[in-house]
Amino acid sequence: LSALLVSTSKQMPLIVNELHRRGLRFPVLVGGAAINRRFGRRILQTESGDFYEPGVFYCKDAFEGLETMDQLIDANRKPALLEQIRKEADMELGRSNAKPSNLPTFQRSNIVPSPIPHPKWGVRVVKDMPLEIVFQHLSINELYRLSWGAKNAHGDEWTKLKAEFDARLERMKKAALKDGWLKPQAVYGHFPCQADGDDLIIYSPLPAGEGAGVREITRFTFPRQTFDDHLCLADYFAPVESGQMDVVAFQVVTVGREATERIDRLHAQGDYTESYFMHGLAVQTAEATADYLHNHIRRELGLAPSQGKRYSWGYPAIPELEDHKKVFDLLPAEKELGMTLSAAYQLIPEQSTAAIIVHHKDAKYYSVGESRVQQLMR
Repeated sequence: LSALLVSTSKQMPLIVNELHRRGLRFPVLVGGAAINRRFGRRILQTESGDFYEPGVFYCKDAFEGLETMDQLIDANRKPALLEQIRKEADMELGRSNAKPSNLPTFQRSNIVPSPIPHPKWGVRVVKDMPLEIVFQHLSINELYRLSWGAKNAHGDEWTKLKAEFDARLERMKKAALKDGWLKPQAVYGHFPCQADGDDLIIYSPLPAGEGAGVREITRFTFPRQTFDDHLCLADYFAPVESGQMDVVAFQVVTVGREATERIDRLHAQGDYTESYFMHGLAVQTAEATADYLHNHIRRELGLAPSQGKRYSWGYPAIPELEDHKKVFDLLPAEKELGMTLSAAYQLIPEQSTAAIIVHHKDAKYYSVGESRVQQLMR
């Protein structure tokens, strides 16, 4: 199956589901300009929740298609190929059974916790973020190269594309400011916390003097590296045995459902080019919103402008998505922002992010193994 346009790509999961429903056992090879490897991994899962057993294989070109066919007709190589695509789909859908081991490694990191004075505990809702300021946090490189498809452009080709993209971006920013189809908004909160091994205990955020930090409301179990520095996010916070209470912040941001609705409308009208660029800008504006809010949280905590790190689920330090449910229990993202979670714990609308904020001055990005994102970028 080949999809030159987004509209034709929408037929692919329908075909996979129909083959599955009828019990037909044809491997499905997909490709084309409108889809990518992530898309192929997602449609391997049918509406019933089961994988399409014969497999769905994304092929970037005819040569990869031939190589895939060679493996499928080779009885010795086919089982490994099927196992590989299922593992990759598990990671993409956030439902991997091959999670990093949380068993004791008998070697812990050398991180020394450094608690900070606590802010005003509790949850905040931010509905009116200034879009023009959020735009200042856009990563132009990620927008142009990742979201707008210029990843492999270099030299004169890149110079020409960048000039075209600069003009397009200015036009789209002006339209968004005028029409209001991008609506950066967020919920976030500061919570008392303590580490317990690989767990981070979150306590009730009652005001000081009213029992803050005396009642556990949830806990996050973070994976630990079994190599390098043996890092785990819990290491950055004061442990229970220290008797000190530490601070952790969580945030959920979105640019709203109207962005998705506009993109879908453009699809329906056949304006696939504009919908493609609009989708990319919406996704990167959500990332810019997360960065804008993170800077605000730093100021509330009295941190230096670059102190601490923001970690999102689905990335190398915390590759699984299930904890999005706990974040939604802590923060009223559904009530205040109209957001939901998919059956695979993915954020809806797509143009949204969720993160835990670590204030520690030595916090750094690391991987506990082959993450979902690393799988996707292979």
